[in-house]
Amino acid sequence: MISGMAVWGGAGWLLDRWLDARAFFPVGIILGMAVAIYLVVARYGAVDPPPAGKRPTRTTQGGRPSRPRTQKGQR
Repeated sequence: MISGMAVWGGAGWLLDRWLDARAFFPVGIILGMAVAIYLVVARYGAVDPPPAGKRPTRTTQGGRPSRPRTQKGQR
């Protein structure tokens, strides 16, 4: 995120120097933060939910499937 702020803030600073203005530097920093946050959310965002008709299988600590659960007294 810091690199996004540095790159777009630097571009804004260069535009400020070239056009003799003072608005592009803060806009560049904010734009850099926004793009960096968007990229992080797009890359590491929410996990897709499991398909609707499929139940997740239960596993033991070792990763083996657990025994099916039954009513009390049944095998």
